[in-house]
Amino acid sequence: MVKRNLSFGVCLLILLSLPSIKELMESSMVGQMIVQLPLLILSGFLIGKAVKTKIPVDQKGFNNGGISGMLLAIFTILFWLLPRSIDASINDEMFSIAKFTTLPLLAGFPIALSWERLHINGRNFIWANLISMLVVMGWLYLNSPVRLCNNYLLDQQVSLGKTFLFLTGVLIISGIFRSFMVDHRTN
Repeated sequence: MVKRNLSFGVCLLILLSLPSIKELMESSMVGQMIVQLPLLILSGFLIGKAVKTKIPVDQKGFNNGGISGMLLAIFTILFWLLPRSIDASINDEMFSIAKFTTLPLLAGFPIALSWERLHINGRNFIWANLISMLVVMGWLYLNSPVRLCNNYLLDQQVSLGKTFLFLTGVLIISGIFRSFMVDHRTN
């Protein structure tokens, strides 16, 4: 499983960085923000899972309870959700390289090291904030009278807003179902 995670994570990162795939994903706001960014984070997460089990890392000092790793991941993700960062990653090759390195290394990798260490209340706090952030961003992209990203048209911005609101609904419904799931395993 460790080898598979590492192989899949590296292959996913290489696949996403192929020029044709990169252009396809960056041709729409939904492709870049809903598909490309999470897949870059997933690639780092899978690599982090593999490395975590192979190399024993003492995280008691810098990642006690998973808080510092999650903060690093959250701030990295928030930076790449800014419309200005999205535009820069398309217009400037250095920003594109930064996106393809920071999202796996500073978001996905720390999540792999920190999520299980994080207290259940911390995880629930992150899920609640994710849901509220998706609602606010969906509302912002739907109701903004001007384009927020210079590289995308207003109709793509509206599509992204609708997609954010749809994802919010999916997360809320799945959270409700998970809260009523009964664990039938015996201890």
